[in-house]
Amino acid sequence: MSTTFVLVHGAWQSTGTWDRLVPLLEKQGHRVITPVLSGLGTDQRRLSPGITLQQHVTDVSRELSKSPEQVTLVGHSYAGMIISGVVETNPTQVERLVFLDAFIPEDGQSALDLLPPEIGAHFRGVAREKGDGWRLPGGENQLDLWGLKPGEARDFVRARLCDFSLRCFEERLRLPANRKAGTPATFVSCVAEGYPARPFFEPFARKARASGWEVAEVKTGHDCHVERPDEVANILLSAAPSH
Repeated sequence: MSTTFVLVHGAWQSTGTWDRLVPLLEKQGHRVITPVLSGLGTDQRRLSPGITLQQHVTDVSRELSKSPEQVTLVGHSYAGMIISGVVETNPTQVERLVFLDAFIPEDGQSALDLLPPEIGAHFRGVAREKGDGWRLPGGENQLDLWGLKPGEARDFVRARLCDFSLRCFEERLRLPANRKAGTPATFVSCVAEGYPARPFFEPFARKARASGWEVAEVKTGHDCHVERPDEVANILLSAAPSH
């Protein structure tokens, strides 16, 4: 029995971030969908101050509406916000949620609400100084934060970086029914020693455990699907409802 995986990438990235993972899932006979998010990746020419988190939720929901099949919905990093919004309006179509080192929001929270205040202040400062007041340029700072050491994995991610709208981090997500709480879920925690963003995402791994979710650990930096795609593929295949 095959599974349809919908892979949603995080901030500053694009659908190309999944290029190492997708063939491993397809080789096992599964279908993989990688939605394009407004203003990112192949759509980056349309990046503007008007791009919002809700628009990204709509992008993924629209992709799901093209086919009636049930899916395993996977979100990396910022996309934890997106998949939480998608399952809110598509609860019967989402069989399982997988949060890849990702935000786990509650009703009324933004991504910046889930990070230390100094991170929000830093992002706003970067937008003022380098992004016309609204844009967060992608660059080496992100690669450092994600724990990507010099080498081919860092080069792979760098080649797929794009700018990102600060507003997506600031917008609060409405989850009045908290549908994700009733959906089977897995959290994948990236636990490489010295990975700089690890303290920001460890609280979500603890929250997942406290909620009774399945939790898997991968000894990589933030981009586990790039650094160890085989391991992530095995986790997804084990989590899929067909297994």
